[in-house]
Amino acid sequence: MPTQLRRTPPRRPWIIAALAALFAAATLAPGATAGEPLLKLPVDLPAHLAKGGKVVPPKSGTWVGTYEESSGSQIVKQNRLFDMEELIGRKVDVDHNYTAWNEPFPGWREKWDIAHGRVPFVSWAKTSTSAINSGRYDAMIKKRAAEVKQFGHPILLEWFWEMDGRRNRHIAKSPASFIAAWKRIHRIFDRAGVENVSWVWCPNAWGFHTGEAQKYYPGDEYVDWICANGYNWAPGRDGDQWRSFEWIFQDFYDWAVKRGKPLMIGEFGAQERKHGEKAEWIREAAQTLKTKFPEIKAVVYFNVKKRYDWRIDTSSARSAWKYLAREVRPDQ
Repeated sequence: MPTQLRRTPPRRPWIIAALAALFAAATLAPGATAGEPLLKLPVDLPAHLAKGGKVVPPKSGTWVGTYEESSGSQIVKQNRLFDMEELIGRKVDVDHNYTAWNEPFPGWREKWDIAHGRVPFVSWAKTSTSAINSGRYDAMIKKRAAEVKQFGHPILLEWFWEMDGRRNRHIAKSPASFIAAWKRIHRIFDRAGVENVSWVWCPNAWGFHTGEAQKYYPGDEYVDWICANGYNWAPGRDGDQWRSFEWIFQDFYDWAVKRGKPLMIGEFGAQERKHGEKAEWIREAAQTLKTKFPEIKAVVYFNVKKRYDWRIDTSSARSAWKYLAREVRPDQ
């Protein structure tokens, strides 16, 4: 890991302390794998991050997380998250990271997150469910399971998100093939004795409206957190109407809350329309989470410009996001 610190020290004392601890710890360069030493973890980790168990959701309130732009060096990636934490005045609860199907994990980021009191949220990319079901990838899956077990600390693990969407049907093959592949991966982890993974199943929020998402559910035995991804696509996407956070996720919530599991929003975002509307959308989302969706225990904002500009730093959205992070914060 690079040893340089931020060019401009953060104003928040708790971030300064976190950086000092990170600077003093022993670390590796980017590309380190789970089996290698990274940085020394504090002994007083919160219970939901301690070794040996799954991610335990907050009893009340909602964790707040983000996915940040993935380009740049390790220090650049870390600084993006520090910038977000400086904005909201506290740590980010959940750090979202995408990894390719054949890419090793956990790595430096997951251990860095644990050291800073964040829940690592790993999205493990899709591959052909037919290939998985044939046993072609069993050896690789076993290796991932061993690495996750060695890591020891709880992680949220999401494999093949949005499997119900049109762009993924040629890879998912069918609901039956997807479910068989999901169970195969899960059983390989079980046989390896992995106890620190919380399995996150995450189709499109729209899929719960059409009834397509539910077809891909592997069953309560194989899912720990139920998730959905959803966006307010207007005004960027032709033909889409401006939709509230509540409208986007209502059908997901109505179906998932009956399963008795913690719920999560793995990706969400809004674009700018008229000045101030994005900020109002975020503020309304905060109130919806508090008053109508109490079983949603984590929300993760897609804080990048990809296809459309979802970033929080547009218009007055920064203050609205800070408001949301404060309003839904779990009891300490």
